[in-house]
Amino acid sequence: MSPTVISFIKASLVSLAVGVLLGVLMALQLLPDAEVPRYITSAHAHVTLLGAVMMLIFGVGYHILPRFSGRPLYSEKMSDVQLWLNIIGLAGMFVSLLVAAYSTAAGDVLRYAVAPFGALFALGALLFVLNIWKTVSGALPAPTPLKVPGGPGPGGPSSGAGGPAKPV
Repeated sequence: MSPTVISFIKASLVSLAVGVLLGVLMALQLLPDAEVPRYITSAHAHVTLLGAVMMLIFGVGYHILPRFSGRPLYSEKMSDVQLWLNIIGLAGMFVSLLVAAYSTAAGDVLRYAVAPFGALFALGALLFVLNIWKTVSGALPAPTPLKVPGGPGPGGPSSGAGGPAKPV
């Protein structure tokens, strides 16, 4: 697996652990009372769905879709940029949602922090769409000719070497 694929999978696992931990804390009511409790639920949903689920989809997609299509990945560099946009976007959204939950100015936090970080994550997701689209739509690599000893091809019986074929 490429380093980028491994990084997507590790980001997914970290997000899963954070999402499970936050879910348990929520279920046991161990978090301090929030000004806007729904933002804690939103932070939990985002880290679990965008972090654990989508990051795993991105990593597995980059690993298997080029192989299934028989084409090389369009741009490894684009997948690296996507990884960092998704990590920064997700971490920023998660922290900002938790800040908003305990803030008396939650609207400002959503507008000036959650939304821009969400846009970074969305941009990363669009890079995934573009990269995979270009991968599966690209030209197939040139086939490698098989070399069979004594078979067709240079020096084989049907190559014409040794004179014209004699009628039977």
